[in-house]
Amino acid sequence: MNDNVGILDSAIRSIIAVVLLTLAVEGIFSPVVSVALVVAGLALWISVSSGVCMIYRMLGIDTYHHGGAH
Repeated sequence: MNDNVGILDSAIRSIIAVVLLTLAVEGIFSPVVSVALVVAGLALWISVSSGVCMIYRMLGIDTYHHGGAH
């Protein structure tokens, strides 16, 4: 699969993932909310790590700079 997550997009996703995962493990919320935060945080972290966002792919969005002519 070709990457479709750009640098700025990756940075923002990384920050949000860290915040969500931190909130999940702090025990501030109920277990159900904490699990939802973990799932969302891991989904963002996986998309950053792989460079591919399946939702972007379904919507035809591509924020990755593929090089070549501008």
